[in-house]
Amino acid sequence: MKKRVFAALLLAALMIAACAQAEHICTFGHWKPKRNPTCMEAGLEFRYCRNCDHWEQRDIPKLPHDIPEWTITVEPTCVKKGSKTGVCNACGNTIRHFIDMLEHEYSTEMTVVKEPTCTQDGKGAYTCTGCGKAKTERIPKLGHDWKLTSVAKEPTCHKTGKGTKVCQRCNKEQTGQLDKLEHVFTDWTITAEPAGEKKGTREHTCTLCGDVVSERFYWEGTLYEGMEPCEEVIRLQEMLRDLGYYSGNIRSGTFGSLTGKAVSAFRKANGMSASVIADPDTVTKLTEIWEAKFGAEKTAL
Repeated sequence: MKKRVFAALLLAALMIAACAQAEHICTFGHWKPKRNPTCMEAGLEFRYCRNCDHWEQRDIPKLPHDIPEWTITVEPTCVKKGSKTGVCNACGNTIRHFIDMLEHEYSTEMTVVKEPTCTQDGKGAYTCTGCGKAKTERIPKLGHDWKLTSVAKEPTCHKTGKGTKVCQRCNKEQTGQLDKLEHVFTDWTITAEPAGEKKGTREHTCTLCGDVVSERFYWEGTLYEGMEPCEEVIRLQEMLRDLGYYSGNIRSGTFGSLTGKAVSAFRKANGMSASVIADPDTVTKLTEIWEAKFGAEKTAL
């Protein structure tokens, strides 16, 4: 009976020990050097688990050679590595190192190897001044240099024509469509002048086909709502702000409804009609009043 109890206890103890060993995680201490590295040999260091007899080791990389001065034994070129030697202060050995090849130094002027044509690329080359090696480069094809030689059908502003053209380099002949002509317009004729917020109208005539094109317009230099943002609008807003008519954004150069209201208020205050359009007369009047009040002050700043 006692033997059976002892055996059971022993088995339980062994099982507990096995479980404990299976769940054990090593806790290592600091690495400790066993052999210091030199420029000829790697070092070695160890560390031990604080809870068991497990240990690890690793190499310490060799130290670099201490070379106070190098002597070039073979000069490098653009086709061959060079070499240099030096004596290590630590180990006393003579150390030899390679020197990387030099970069090719190509000429700045290209030599034409193959002339380009209208339809084929050419080829050029740059030569290394050190070794004579050539570096090639593509020369783009020229494209045809057409010249119109005969017209079978004259083109107009509305219809294409037909004609024959010849390349002045390779003499290739091609018959095909001729592009429409561009309209050639007369100067604008004003049919109604702009008035306040109302645009004027003007028209001009093509001297080739007689087409008449008309458009609505403001006088050049007029600033108005919906126009493309620009520096002139920013300048207008700055002057209106300084004179107390405008308090909106002036960074974008956008002429919006607030700018139009400010223009209208300025015009009414200065004996003009209440228009939200800043025509050239409005801009001139605004500039005169602003310069009289702030010109010298702003110039000093």
